[in-house]
Amino acid sequence: MSEQRPSLVTLGSTVSAADNIIAWLRPEIEGDTPARVQSVERHIGQFSTADEVKRHLSAGNGCVRLAALRIRNITSRHGMTGLVTWGAYIMVTDSWGYPRDVRCEVLVALLARRISSRDAPQAMKAERLAENINAENIYSGSLDSLGITMWVVTWDQEFRLDDDIDLATLPDFLRLGAVMGQPVSDNPDIINVREGQTDETTD
Repeated sequence: MSEQRPSLVTLGSTVSAADNIIAWLRPEIEGDTPARVQSVERHIGQFSTADEVKRHLSAGNGCVRLAALRIRNITSRHGMTGLVTWGAYIMVTDSWGYPRDVRCEVLVALLARRISSRDAPQAMKAERLAENINAENIYSGSLDSLGITMWVVTWDQEFRLDDDIDLATLPDFLRLGAVMGQPVSDNPDIINVREGQTDETTD
């Protein structure tokens, strides 16, 4: 006798917004060429160790993992919305005769251009254009010894948080964790976004 999965609706989370961003990024970023990666997927949060990064590249030469890092200015005045800080972690190896650092920076530029385009908000179902777009080289000796280069592109963007997805209706491989934001860790061993953002309220 099979056990029926109980319902879990993602109302108030970033799950639907993340799916929309990933769908917008894939045509530009995903593919089997030097300037693309093999997968663009959602990630639960920041990466803790170099070994965790390596697991995502164990069978490929590059990937992008999108994480919601925090949500500010949550309001329900015109439906539930929030200003989400996103982190797109780009991880690549040496491939096609091109060094990983060059490949990674090319992908950073492609991703930033995609996110900042004028038609991005409508395509991603965002409430407005992306703001505070930044890119940072997450270099460490442990990553370098594994043959991996990693950058992160971060930005702030307002999204609706009241789009329902019932995770119980999705296949197991499509289920995603509904996370309202990931706190920045004080652990110096964490591979982190060394962000200089403040918590000032924006208009």
